[in-house]
Amino acid sequence: MKRKTSDSGATFSFSIFRSFTLTIALTIMVLSGILHFYFEDLLLKRTYAYTLNNLAQTSQEASIMAVNARTFAKQIYNDLNVAKLLYFSTGDPVDISSALAQLNSYRATSLFIDSIYIYNYRSETFYISADVSANAVWKADEFYDTVALDMVKRVSDFETLMPIPRKIPLAGLMTNEQEKERDCYTFLLYDTLSRNREKNVIIVNISETQMHKNIDGMIVGSDKNTFIIDNRGVLITNSWKDAMLTDLSGKPYIRKVLDDSDAEGYFVSDVDGVKSLVTYTAPDFLGWRYIRIAPYNSITSGINKMRVVTIVVAVGILFAGLLSSYLISRRLSTKVNGKLVKLTALETERRDQILALRQDLIRNLLLGTGNANPDGLDEKFKAYGIRLDAGRPFAVSVLKIDRYKEIERMYGSGDRTLLKIGIINIAQELLAPVCPSTAADMGDDRIAILHNLPESASGAEAVLTENLWRQVQSAVANYIKLSVSIAVSGAGGDARSVNRLYGQAEEALFHRLFFGHGCLLYADRIEPLKAKPYVYPISKEKQLIEELMLGRIGEVCRLFRDIVEETAGYSYMSFHLAVSHLAFAVNSAVSVIRKNNDIAWELNINALLSGLADAETAEEVFRPFFEVFERVSASLEEKKQARHDETVGKIMAIVREKYMRQELSLDSIADELGLSAAYIGRLFKKHTMNTILNYIIEVRMEKARELLLATNLPVGDIAERTGFSNSPYFYKAFKKINGVTPADFRRNGRIQEGTARVIG
Repeated sequence: MKRKTSDSGATFSFSIFRSFTLTIALTIMVLSGILHFYFEDLLLKRTYAYTLNNLAQTSQEASIMAVNARTFAKQIYNDLNVAKLLYFSTGDPVDISSALAQLNSYRATSLFIDSIYIYNYRSETFYISADVSANAVWKADEFYDTVALDMVKRVSDFETLMPIPRKIPLAGLMTNEQEKERDCYTFLLYDTLSRNREKNVIIVNISETQMHKNIDGMIVGSDKNTFIIDNRGVLITNSWKDAMLTDLSGKPYIRKVLDDSDAEGYFVSDVDGVKSLVTYTAPDFLGWRYIRIAPYNSITSGINKMRVVTIVVAVGILFAGLLSSYLISRRLSTKVNGKLVKLTALETERRDQILALRQDLIRNLLLGTGNANPDGLDEKFKAYGIRLDAGRPFAVSVLKIDRYKEIERMYGSGDRTLLKIGIINIAQELLAPVCPSTAADMGDDRIAILHNLPESASGAEAVLTENLWRQVQSAVANYIKLSVSIAVSGAGGDARSVNRLYGQAEEALFHRLFFGHGCLLYADRIEPLKAKPYVYPISKEKQLIEELMLGRIGEVCRLFRDIVEETAGYSYMSFHLAVSHLAFAVNSAVSVIRKNNDIAWELNINALLSGLADAETAEEVFRPFFEVFERVSASLEEKKQARHDETVGKIMAIVREKYMRQELSLDSIADELGLSAAYIGRLFKKHTMNTILNYIIEVRMEKARELLLATNLPVGDIAERTGFSNSPYFYKAFKKINGVTPADFRRNGRIQEGTARVIG
């Protein structure tokens, strides 16, 4: 009984102690929390007031920039020298030079000014002052700043003397190869009273870099990020993390600023994974808002120290109670954590499964292996979150990655999948404002995009314009560093036409062979080619084979290219037919050449056609054929050289064998060889740098010298034995070649021989 009471007391005491400990700890935590939040709120308000004042100065700097730019533009407009560039379609070079010098002077007066353009719409000429180009005068169709050209063509769409944030494209300039584009603010000044669509325009480009240094220079090296956005949430300046003109409207903290349309303020939010204080101004007269992001920890570091001290004290008091609570909650938390892990895994699995099912649905629809009935298909679209209407008109686009073999060598399977996901995201983002679209990875180098066209659309090309697709290709090249070729089908009916449209786009994409990488093909333009009858040019093939037999490889390559490239105006099957015809014809011709010239190597026709299916451009088809042509040419040249060497050897042998015959001559040698005298004369001269007649004389003189020294025969007999027709000619020729008469040669030779014997 006493034991039970003791146990009950101990249990009661433990309960009281635990409750007492938790009550005190809770009281301390609540009080410290109230103090912490009070001081924190006070600190945030003071920081906000300081930052807002700082941003007001920043806004003032931007206003000064705008006012200066306007002043410069008006000053340039009123300059009489510059007026000659604006209003005269043709000008005196001296006047132009003077005006350009004046523009350079204006630009040099301020670091803010990046460049100045004067556009004369009558002469369609830009006069520029800039540090990126050696040329100061540009015709409109050659001007590197294509954005400025577009602006002056529709200048009435822009408000005069208001800053237009943009990027100056510099990629085409040979004098500025490293810098591809430059950020600036463009001010346009033009005659607003003129009713002409095209106007003379003064363009002043203010450097974003210089302005940003000026308005943000006071915080260089700090952990704060200051930038400007417009009323759509687009960056007007470069920030630490994003480039100018980046659309930030999708970020939650920017969305919150935009929702507070006409007011200034601050709030604490997660910014790119970091808790931060966001301070913003009301829109200025330009409609710009100035924003500063400061890490929350850097602001509240002092309060955090106080909170740490408070927590340390509270922890000492709480330790006993928390220890017991930990033992109790441990079992419960283990069970709860297990449930949460399982729930997270199930959610991830469900999301991945829906994505896979969505891809399978679109692929099956494109390949014609799924149910295309609009009634049942709309339910599946809705279930998988696909925003397409199965009953509306469709079009299909196929994007093919160029140089895919190189991509396969550079990246693994997983990385290639990520690259294609990147292409899909870019395409869908740019297509979203135009029409509902969804994409599917079709394996290897292909991506297919399914589009819903408006009921009123006259065709796919009217909705999916060339300009739109060029934006997609440009964005893929800039952000993913890949080139893609695109084929767009015609417009079809409801979802039941999708498989036919996909085949149409795939077939159109075969013509990338002729149009090259980065091409854009519309099936409606390609389809008429299929109806044109193709007639294989047998006469050109015959001419090609004749030139190949003669070893004229340059002409062979030209004819081959002509035959293949002519098929670009017909169906893709015409291309296959022409290449196959040529492969068999070349194979037969090479067999004949090998047989006639005893050439050892063999040609495998499969080697000519092996790359046909995988070729991306016509040049890849040409390459194996051209290699065969070069090899044939080299073999023929080698055999020709061998025959020439053999002929020269025969000529020399005939001369050494028959030098004593007076009738030995160029014609007699030609008759003996069965060749023309002119041919063997040219051939011998080319290979020996000597004529046949001179060679005959050299051999005869060599034999004459031998006989003079070795025999006592009279000189006349020696002349006769060595083929000379008469002694006087022999005497004359011998002295000319040897420098002495035959008798002197014999005497001198024998004296030298006797002297040598005496010495020996």
